[in-house]
Amino acid sequence: MKRVALLLPALALGLSAVAFAERGAKQQMAEIFEAMRFLLPLSLDEQQFSDPAQRDKIEQALALLARSGSLLEEHGRREEAGFSYLSRALAVDARDIRRRFEAGYVQETQFLVQQLTDTCIACHSLLPSKNARLIPRLAREETLERLPLEQRAKLAYATHRFEIALESYEALLASEHFSATDLDMMGYLDDYLELCIRVRGDLERPAAALEKFATRRDPSPALRDELTRWMASLRELARRKPARSALVEARALLEQTQDASRFQDERDALVYYLQASAALHRFLVRPPKAPADLAEAYYLLGMIETQVGKSFWLSQAEAYLEAAIRAAPRDPVALRAYDLLEEFLVAGYTGSAGTHVPPDIQARLDALRALTDEPQPTL
Repeated sequence: MKRVALLLPALALGLSAVAFAERGAKQQMAEIFEAMRFLLPLSLDEQQFSDPAQRDKIEQALALLARSGSLLEEHGRREEAGFSYLSRALAVDARDIRRRFEAGYVQETQFLVQQLTDTCIACHSLLPSKNARLIPRLAREETLERLPLEQRAKLAYATHRFEIALESYEALLASEHFSATDLDMMGYLDDYLELCIRVRGDLERPAAALEKFATRRDPSPALRDELTRWMASLRELARRKPARSALVEARALLEQTQDASRFQDERDALVYYLQASAALHRFLVRPPKAPADLAEAYYLLGMIETQVGKSFWLSQAEAYLEAAIRAAPRDPVALRAYDLLEEFLVAGYTGSAGTHVPPDIQARLDALRALTDEPQPTL
């Protein structure tokens, strides 16, 4: 698989749910969710997933996922940049996972299916909870209850069982089975904040939860400093009056992240970044008519992703920054987006052996750079 960690099928599922429901393609989405409804719970049991008696059913579910993914890719070509990117990745990855299973890599397939929860979370942290009614429930409560707490939190989040997810994350924060450092390093604090801020639009609940978490004896001094800044940010934003537009709000929030007297690094400013990205996604629900505004919104989303994205391989920064360039190639924001995209990709392909940007990636960069230099037709 070109990017094993990407595993974007579930991410595309989440992003597409609202668009497809509104466009009357409920049948197609129902088929995708039916496949995932079977695969996700089964992947949690190694013995069942490896049971020859389940092989035919697994093959059928993977075939359904791959077939629906190809149809999703077709529709995605006509949609906005982010959805197009994700639907294309869905089609490629779904076909690849199916081929791996058919080749006999059963344990690898099981692992890849399980990892879909991470990409589901990456997507569902962008969707307002009010849209949950459009998305079928993949996991029943009895399925969730028998899982270990950390798996319950992630699977509930990934399958839109948001209240169960919140309760599970809060139980994790109080659990003595995990150190405070482990909870931070494994991303549970980030997931919880994303769920509260971007999905639920709730700033008070996480402030109270973090205050309780800070009373634990084991947070390191560095983590305590971050908790203090996050709690202060949550309470400041809860008192903040709404801006005249979501784009204006995002600009103001991101400007404040540059205040070195308040935030030593992007991690300290996580709450502000999450609130800004939430505003930008609200702004893009109905894309603006002005190309420059559209380009700026995509550029800011790409910039946020490069700052607080959890992984180079899971990042949507490329899609956002490319969309910014294509939306208004002659606007100054396009050059800023290109510079950031180039920096991001070069850094991602740089290691101990030096810089090795793949030829296809370099060709794409060159084509995007040429767009910013092309004269625009006059009317």
